[in-house]
Amino acid sequence: MIDLLIIIYAAILWVVFKVIKVPLNKWTATTSLLIGVLGIGLVVLVMNYNHPYSREARTYFYTTPIFSRINGRVIDVPVKTNQLIKKGDVLFRFDPKPFEDDVASIKGQLKRVEVERDRSKEEYDRSLELVKKNFESERLAAKWRVMYETALADYQDVSARLDKAVYNLEEEVVVRAPGDGYVTQQRLRPGMALVSQPQVVPGMIFIHAEELELYAAFPQNGIQNIEVGNEAEVTFDAIPGRAFKGEVIKVLQVISQGQVMPSAELINFDMAAARAQQGRVPVQIKVLDDLSEYRLPAGAKAEVAVYSENWAAFSIVRRILLRMKSWQKFIFIGG
Repeated sequence: MIDLLIIIYAAILWVVFKVIKVPLNKWTATTSLLIGVLGIGLVVLVMNYNHPYSREARTYFYTTPIFSRINGRVIDVPVKTNQLIKKGDVLFRFDPKPFEDDVASIKGQLKRVEVERDRSKEEYDRSLELVKKNFESERLAAKWRVMYETALADYQDVSARLDKAVYNLEEEVVVRAPGDGYVTQQRLRPGMALVSQPQVVPGMIFIHAEELELYAAFPQNGIQNIEVGNEAEVTFDAIPGRAFKGEVIKVLQVISQGQVMPSAELINFDMAAARAQQGRVPVQIKVLDDLSEYRLPAGAKAEVAVYSENWAAFSIVRRILLRMKSWQKFIFIGG
């Protein structure tokens, strides 16, 4: 910003000495230099504190990594890159044959343990009746009770396995969208295998079709002059030459540099101070102008200025400088 102020002041001096024809001598040169240094310094100090500016702003969006909860081979991927889909639409399908075989196998096991459970229950009940008539010992009845409880536990275990196998077949073989949105950079192909182990690469990244959130990270020096409801202006690198009206809707109350977590060691403040940077304060901005006519990708970089009620006249300089920075985007286009 200082370089732009110097350019503006240099243009003013050119007009004064070349157009208005003010004599250039040691007194006028010294005076203009002192006015420039003191004036630019005053403008920068007052403007930066009362009308904060951040070049670290960006639009953010929410994603859901689609992990597999089963091990299987993908046979169908109907979703296309950037295709808008609704909640519940199919993202991809696994080969159901191994899961159908699991269900059939466990059903067979369940029938066998069910027969054993019923037989041991009948023997246990019969043994109890004989004990009451003194025709059988309690020790033998206790043996049948243990056999019945073991068979019952086996039945419950196999039944739980069957429920899980049926759930995998009915719910996990077909993977569906968790909400309205789309998949970008879709690289999953039929024939690829996915596993359910944690910390593995997801099958795809699902992007939710929600309104983008714009956050700007401001230096701590000027945070006292940022309040919810303050007027803001936003420029985007993707839309050179335009400044959009905005409003501060949230000032976050924490900075990541101060985060601590349970640890086996106490905090070493000397090392922490050496590693930590000052940290910027995240501020959420709502763009009030309509952006629908522009092609603005999610995650687009932006620059934000917030205007407080203090020293309102200096906000004019901030507005001019913000627009000049935006005009530079027409020129400084890198590949």
